[in-house]
Amino acid sequence: MLRTCTNLAPPSRSKPIKSMESETDQDTRELESTMELTADVIKRRSGHYDVSLVALLDVSRMRIRYLAQLEFCLNLLELNLAHNELRSLDGLPSLPLLRCLDISNNQLTSLDNLPRLPMLEELAIANQIRSIDFTALSTKLPSLRVLDFSGNPIDSRAEAKASKAFPDLFILNGEALTLTRLLEEISADDFGKSTSTSDEDDPSLYAELTDGLESDTMEDDDIGVKEFISESTRNLQELLQRCKATVEAADAEVVLAASPSV
Repeated sequence: MLRTCTNLAPPSRSKPIKSMESETDQDTRELESTMELTADVIKRRSGHYDVSLVALLDVSRMRIRYLAQLEFCLNLLELNLAHNELRSLDGLPSLPLLRCLDISNNQLTSLDNLPRLPMLEELAIANQIRSIDFTALSTKLPSLRVLDFSGNPIDSRAEAKASKAFPDLFILNGEALTLTRLLEEISADDFGKSTSTSDEDDPSLYAELTDGLESDTMEDDDIGVKEFISESTRNLQELLQRCKATVEAADAEVVLAASPSV
C-alpha cells in the first residue's frame, strides 16, 4: 500500500539530502519514457516478485500507452487499466481467470482487439467508441454479468442491443436489468388481459384493497376503481412470483459457482 507523508517540514537547503520518491513516482517516471507496462512495474504495483502470482493489479492513471508482460499473469482476477493512454488493446492476452476489467477513460475507439476472456464478469469501457458489435462481444465474454459502456458516443439503441446479446446480464450501465425485464414483460403481456379476477388472486389481499367499497352502495366510479384494484393486485402477484423465481435461480447459480469443481 502506498503511503504519503503530509506533515513533514521541508528539508533544509543547507544540507544535501538523498532523493526520495514513492513507488508511484518511480513507476510514472519510467512510464513517461517508455509508455509501456513492464514486468518491473507489475511487480512494484502488485507487491509480488513473481508476476504469475499476481491476482489484483491496479495500474490506473499511469500514462500507459502499450501493454506487455500481462501474458505471464496467469492468476490475474482483477485488472484496472483506467485513465491511461491506451489506443489499442494489443498486448492484452486471453487471461483465463480474469473476472473484472476496467479499461475506461483511455483513447480506445474500438473493441476489436479485445481477446476472449471466458471468466470475465465485469467490464467497464467508457472511451471514444462509436459502435460496438454486442453479438461478437458476447462470444468473447460468455460469463459477463455487469457491463458499463456509458460515456461513449454511441447511439441510443445500444442498450437494447446489449440486453439482447447478453440475456444473463445483471447490471447494464449502472441499472439492474432483471427487474426491468420483468416489468417490461408484464407491461407487454399482462396489462392488456381481461380485468376479471383470477381464481389465483389472494382473497385477503383483494379484500383489504377493496375494503369500504360496499357492493350495495357502489356507483359507476366505484366499480371502475374495484376493477382497477383487481387487475393491479393480479399483476402485482405475478410480478412477485417472477421475482421470487428469478432470485431462486440466481441463488442456485451463485451456489453452483461457489461449489468446488470435482
